[in-house]
Amino acid sequence: MEINNRIMVLIPAYMPGERLIKLCRQLVGMGFGVTVVNDGSGLEYNYYFNMLPTEVVVLSHARNSGKGRALKTGLQYIHRNFPSILGVVTADADGQHLLQDIIKVSKELEHHEDGIILGCRQFEGEVPLRSKLGNLLTRWVFAASTGTMVHDTQTGLRGIPFRMIPDLLTIQGEKYEYEMNVLIWAAKRKKKIREVDIMTVYLEGNKTSHFRAIRDSMLIYAKILKFTLSSLASFALDFTLLILFKALTSSLVPSLSLLVSALGARGISSAFNFILNKRLVFQSKENGAPEARKYFMLAGVIITVNYGVLNILNIMLGLPIGISKIATELLLYAASYRVQSRHVFKEKVRSRTKMGAVAGRIK
Repeated sequence: MEINNRIMVLIPAYMPGERLIKLCRQLVGMGFGVTVVNDGSGLEYNYYFNMLPTEVVVLSHARNSGKGRALKTGLQYIHRNFPSILGVVTADADGQHLLQDIIKVSKELEHHEDGIILGCRQFEGEVPLRSKLGNLLTRWVFAASTGTMVHDTQTGLRGIPFRMIPDLLTIQGEKYEYEMNVLIWAAKRKKKIREVDIMTVYLEGNKTSHFRAIRDSMLIYAKILKFTLSSLASFALDFTLLILFKALTSSLVPSLSLLVSALGARGISSAFNFILNKRLVFQSKENGAPEARKYFMLAGVIITVNYGVLNILNIMLGLPIGISKIATELLLYAASYRVQSRHVFKEKVRSRTKMGAVAGRIK
């Protein structure tokens, strides 16, 4: 099988084993360029890097810096030194990505340079429960927050067009959250995300994985969790004010009482929510006035929809105001996150001029 040698395979490696050597030999034999990033594995692992084929480029971090940093180190080096390639395929060092699947993703990349290619596992057969549940949760959280459904958000087998590398170097994240941030970035900017089916491989119960379920999941979900907490705090204020204002205006016609209460509560809670989201969730450094205009335009739409749904549930259907309010907020949560993250707040972008990579031995 003839392989296009204008595809570079990038492998971040932390404390690897024999599987890395085998994979690199296979890739070189098939005509791929290969770059491996030794992410501070330690002196005792030098054997595995020294045994790689001489055609492999090896970059080294002095200390373990995380998968995201290793990927950016490799991408920056490739962008500077291989300007004629079509793109990069990233793969893991632990043997979970088979040669035939790397080839499949590279072929797809050759024909589609307008977006990211994902090698998506089908999670069939003997799959660790934490991996199956983790991917299912991440898939639906990602869909709810971006409006884009991706079957395997956590796959490390990805095809990246060369032209997209400079943008990927500016995306935040040093550890496992980086790969999720890349997908969020692509979804927000309406970049194509294509999926290619690959084999699901978990060796020895996935015990070689360096993914720490609680800590690294918190990093992956950090922004969504912060948005959720911000929304809950704002909802608590909104809910309390709505009940208070409803009691204070009880002498009015029910529909007018509800309108006054809903507008007053949402107006105060929206100002509170805007400050939280700008400073803590999206950490925007942009001028607050344009963002405030867009935010309160969104808030106006949400208030209108909020009142309409509340009116149906509380006045027309006779549900208690508390239950009506909770149901309404749940319906509007995902839409609010998508609009704010895409159109209201501009997130901090890191400079791509100095990524802090240390280029080590080049074989």
